[in-house]
Amino acid sequence: MSRALIFSKNYLSKKFKIKQPNELYRELLNNVKLFQVDELQKISTDELIHYIIFLGTFHERRNQGDKAKKITLECLKQYRKKMVKNSYEINSQILLSLSNVLLYDEQMVQEIINQVDQDKETLSIKDLIKFQHCLYKLNIHNEKLSDFVLQNFIKQKDQVDYLEYIHDLHIRSNLLRMGFVDEQVISILLKGFQEKLNSSQNSYFTSKSCFQYCQLMYNLYPEIIDKPLLELKPEDGNVFAPQFNDMLKDYIISKKLVDHKKSFQSIEYYLNFQKLNILNIKEDIISRNLTNLEQDVQDLLNKLSYKNARAERVMIYDVDYLVNDDIILTCNDPVHFVEDLNGKILTINPNHIMQSRHLSATSKYKVYDINYHEWIHLTEEQKIDKLKSFID
Repeated sequence: MSRALIFSKNYLSKKFKIKQPNELYRELLNNVKLFQVDELQKISTDELIHYIIFLGTFHERRNQGDKAKKITLECLKQYRKKMVKNSYEINSQILLSLSNVLLYDEQMVQEIINQVDQDKETLSIKDLIKFQHCLYKLNIHNEKLSDFVLQNFIKQKDQVDYLEYIHDLHIRSNLLRMGFVDEQVISILLKGFQEKLNSSQNSYFTSKSCFQYCQLMYNLYPEIIDKPLLELKPEDGNVFAPQFNDMLKDYIISKKLVDHKKSFQSIEYYLNFQKLNILNIKEDIISRNLTNLEQDVQDLLNKLSYKNARAERVMIYDVDYLVNDDIILTCNDPVHFVEDLNGKILTINPNHIMQSRHLSATSKYKVYDINYHEWIHLTEEQKIDKLKSFID
């Protein structure tokens, strides 16, 4: 937890007399009256910021889906009317909240971008990487700041640890495939990562790092997607082929750990820790409850007697529904889309674009999106016709 999140959690915990943060989060979302416009207007700017930071950055938001997004949206609408100058620490958490629940407001985001532009010489490379990641999730591309972050990344690469390198590279490699980053930029960063791999053996793997490492490899070497581990090699024309062998060992470890992990688990793997390899497996803090959209799709699939499996592992992804072993249905709820504060859909999450690209890279599967904002306007008969058009 960040210092700002701890502070906001403690403030709200004391106010509502609820110590357990997950319970506090759920209680807030169930307090409908609290987040009505007339009630929010009575709240001070400082208190609004506490709500925004806690609701938008605490991990329980991922279990609450659209409900968390709607409540955070109401808080942000009121905050926009009362905006004040904040420290970068506070503004960075507001930006993190926006990017976590995929809400965009030009005034708020531009103010934070301007602040970063003014203070960029004083910010650490770790702060700059986190800032750029927030912009990425909102599908915002600021070339000037991106170049500044890149140059500082290269200068201060010794301060960037293995996990941060993977996190940044998997984002930039996706932007490469989306047409926003040049191959030369990736090559420069890969050479630095290659040096890190060759200078010391990574000994700590997490669910997140393994998953992102696989995504990174699929972005750089799409030709290896869904290939057996003993048959992996880059194509001759791949510009990143020189780095492949150095990156292969950690990919094999990461892929095996992802394959071993169940959808409801998280893992930590320690390689050669006191001459032992230690694998810790625990239940994930993120639950996998059905959304209304997923439930509706599943009910109709069952009604039509289609063979289907929910949260089925396909490559590294737990897809929403695998139908008849070769049709992938992805249910895109509001939390998959970047929206403005008026509810207008601006774009889809770039991580969804990456997942779809990877899943579509083989001839084994056909991938179809079911988008909530289209689905909710269909009659049951139209929904059935749509599913049949995908499957039959």
